[in-house]
Amino acid sequence: MIAGLTCFAEYGYSRARLTDIVAEAGVTTGALYGHFNSKADFFDALFSQFGEALSAALDESSSLADGIARYLEVSREYRGVVRASAEVLQARAEHAAARRRLREACAGALAWHLREPLTQQRQARIVARVLVDVLDQYAHMEATDSLKRRSPSDVAEALSGMVTRGVYVA
Repeated sequence: MIAGLTCFAEYGYSRARLTDIVAEAGVTTGALYGHFNSKADFFDALFSQFGEALSAALDESSSLADGIARYLEVSREYRGVVRASAEVLQARAEHAAARRRLREACAGALAWHLREPLTQQRQARIVARVLVDVLDQYAHMEATDSLKRRSPSDVAEALSGMVTRGVYVA
């Protein structure tokens, strides 16, 4: 799985070849096909792992800033999935649905931390969705080296401050 993350991070989804992935892993193509039917199935398994890791990290977060920092840390760990997911999103409706489900799960976890500054539950959920969209875009820009990496805690502090004290507070 690590080999897939590495190849997807370096090449993206369309340019990462199964031969690159198995060479990186030090296994045969047959060994990969013993577990997965295709590159798409392999990627789906990686995306599922990413979603589980992201959900677990957000469930363990103690504050909005902590949740944001954990989101970024997991996204960095799964950089290849983040980068490749943007490509796969365009081509596969089932992946788009999986991303929507993950977005809602992440928004739900972050909305929990917004229940005090944003007392209306619906308002907290909407703001949490916007925040997840911002985090998703930020993680993608980092994964494609379009943005200079910053400390997750610095980014988290800035974004949580915007949400609780500034831009998104009604």
